[in-house]
Amino acid sequence: MTRRKKIWLGILTFLPLLFVIIYIICFAVYMFSFVNVLEAQAGDPEVADPTIFFGMFGIMFIMIFLSIISTIALLIYYIIHANGNPKFDSNQKLIWILILVLASGIGNIIYYFVEILPKDKTSTNISTT
Repeated sequence: MTRRKKIWLGILTFLPLLFVIIYIICFAVYMFSFVNVLEAQAGDPEVADPTIFFGMFGIMFIMIFLSIISTIALLIYYIIHANGNPKFDSNQKLIWILILVLASGIGNIIYYFVEILPKDKTSTNISTT
């Protein structure tokens, strides 16, 4: 695998985590805007417009959807990669597939750092005559 592909795969590996972080931030803004909407209903005229309340809900939905889709796509890619890796025997393939399936998000990151990112070491044969 070329270095460029490894870098792109690394970016895609951390993308679901980024989507979840954005979701958490949007959830916090959503809750604070919910308090503002409740205060507006109580009759406080200085409270902000409730459009942020509904806008954050849409962004939260999109972030969770993108996180789920990207996690499933990466899971499928990593399972295919682990199954097709010629240096694994059947037990190692089974272990990696179980790690990828059972520890989905963290398993993807572990597989990336352990199996994809390390450079292939070229063996130098020194022949003695």
